[in-house]
Amino acid sequence: MNLPVEVISNGKKLRAVSQDLSAFGMFIRMSPPLPAGTVVQVIISPNGQRLLTTGQVTHSLTEVEARTLGRFPGIGVVFRDPVRPADEQFAEAVLRLLENNAKHQHRADIRIVVGDPSTRLLERLSTALDNAGFSVATATNGMEAIGACLSKTPDVVLIERDMPVVDGLHVLQEMGRHAELASVPVMMMSEDASDLSRLQAVQLGAMDFIPKPFTVLEVIIRARRWARASQRDTERVVLRGSLTEVNLPSLMTMFEQERKSGQLSVTREQSVAWLDFLDGKIVRARSTSIDADSRAVIMDVLDWQTGYFELIAGAPAVVASELSGTITHLLLEHARLRDEAQRGS
Repeated sequence: MNLPVEVISNGKKLRAVSQDLSAFGMFIRMSPPLPAGTVVQVIISPNGQRLLTTGQVTHSLTEVEARTLGRFPGIGVVFRDPVRPADEQFAEAVLRLLENNAKHQHRADIRIVVGDPSTRLLERLSTALDNAGFSVATATNGMEAIGACLSKTPDVVLIERDMPVVDGLHVLQEMGRHAELASVPVMMMSEDASDLSRLQAVQLGAMDFIPKPFTVLEVIIRARRWARASQRDTERVVLRGSLTEVNLPSLMTMFEQERKSGQLSVTREQSVAWLDFLDGKIVRARSTSIDADSRAVIMDVLDWQTGYFELIAGAPAVVASELSGTITHLLLEHARLRDEAQRGS
């Protein structure tokens, strides 16, 4: 939800736009961002009424960091607990904004973006999908596919792996950088149905792989199934990417500061690790690489320099935490262990 806001810091007033508004805080676009820890006053004016509360910057994204994560530069602000009538009025106004936004959201017909260099195949798929009740956008190269997704978020995407300009794998990566596209189911199609081809697609976030040749009916059934599953699913992918672009310590620090809940999956070659987060803390970690407790798994995964990550938002099904301490403490412990290992070698 985009909302005009005013931010006051050290007596200086800044006009900005909010994003990702919640009852507990908001992300505010601004460049350069204020440093983490800064106490600010936030003013909103719904229906012309100026309302103010106090908050604190929990994290900031610079231009470079924001570009890497597919976000805008800015600050994450957590609202303080209401202590004055003005704080109560601010909190009530935020809740009304969130309720009104939820009421006005409605799901249109199933929108699908289909990308393939063959215009003949696009015509055949477009006609069949349109007759099956889909709203179809077509693309003959990877850049057109990315543009079609960004112009209006689709419910499902069908993309050829070997596309001109940029290939289907790059399209997957680019979608993972945008919060509104990271959760969209992507079906990859290709004449190369080798295990390596399938693995690359899945690691980058593809939900399905369709070898060519295929029947149009098969595509329609799969596309409708994935679109409906995405619409029903309360847990959604909110971030995907490569560890060569964003390292794990940076990701984990951001999750701690934003008090994220969900599951982060990390893949490297033939290994997969799962880290469960609850309110910005890691509560459990598992890996196919080692059979060990959560702390040992985290220490091992933090050594991974290459691979892919995917964050699925939603409370994990964990009753009790298997770890004590914060993510910051775990990162400091990992740094200490690696320093000791280097001095001992």
